[in-house]
Amino acid sequence: MRSLFVALNKLGLAEPGFDSVADITACPGTESCNLAISDSSNISLQLEKVIREEYPDLIYNKNLKIKISGCPNSCGQHGLAGIGLHGSTIKDKQGKVLPALVVLLGGGRLKDGAGIIADKIIKIPSKRGPNALRLLLNDFESNGQEGEYYHDYFLRVGRTHFYNLLKPLTDLSSVTPADYCDWGDEHDFALQTATGECAGVIIDLVTTLFYESEEKLNSATQAIQMQQYADSVYHSYSAAVNTAKALLLVKDIRPSSQIQVIQDFEKEYGDSSLQAAKGFKEFVLQINKQEPTAEFALTYLEEVKEFLKASITYHLGEPAKSLSV
Repeated sequence: MRSLFVALNKLGLAEPGFDSVADITACPGTESCNLAISDSSNISLQLEKVIREEYPDLIYNKNLKIKISGCPNSCGQHGLAGIGLHGSTIKDKQGKVLPALVVLLGGGRLKDGAGIIADKIIKIPSKRGPNALRLLLNDFESNGQEGEYYHDYFLRVGRTHFYNLLKPLTDLSSVTPADYCDWGDEHDFALQTATGECAGVIIDLVTTLFYESEEKLNSATQAIQMQQYADSVYHSYSAAVNTAKALLLVKDIRPSSQIQVIQDFEKEYGDSSLQAAKGFKEFVLQINKQEPTAEFALTYLEEVKEFLKASITYHLGEPAKSLSV
């Protein structure tokens, strides 16, 4: 056994922390999987570094699990984690793409052996992942009760608490050049996905974009619940444009801006059942003519949901059962 320990130690595999908070589960991400949206391996190393250097006591805590996937597929099991992350994208005000992480909280195995799925909370630029982890761990340390499991804490304080906690990290008014690069890369991020090799269900890029639209609609719903109607309208608008972009990709059309997506979609799908009677451009840009009231935010959200459902049916021939909208 001693010789085995020495051999493992030379490889850096004998350090304390196995199956603890510091032992993060991650799929290969963009290092080898064509389907991955962003790098999950390098961000996991950065998060482990934060834990080992700043929260050394957590190396021996095996109650909280952190898991990361490079895309919405759950090869990294992010949906079953106390703190889960999956790769995505986000755009600045000029439409330039940044690598992003969707944060999920409250999942895992309960004390009775049952499992629970984590709740989606918010999307942040990937380079802010370590700060998000610090906020979450500091919050739990300050407000968690003695012996309380993270899932129980999540249920006790509620998802709105965590949304508000992480919301400042979504501010893109102060992005730096580094924010446009994914972890482990020195070049600006570019979304380049194809057929993957993941251990979960294989989905194509079009369906990946549909998943992103669903996430945006979830954000729109949450914003309405928090009476943030302007934010809800923006998320619904983004979902509509993202859905149109997915269907343009079916025809190998890759517009470079949101207004180009709108114009190309109206041109390419003008004679289809997907086109609203008043035209797609007028439908999606009604946000410029309406005040962001509660009534409009809810109506617009429902209209975009119907557009996403119709688009999924158009692409697959039947509704995608894996999407919940």
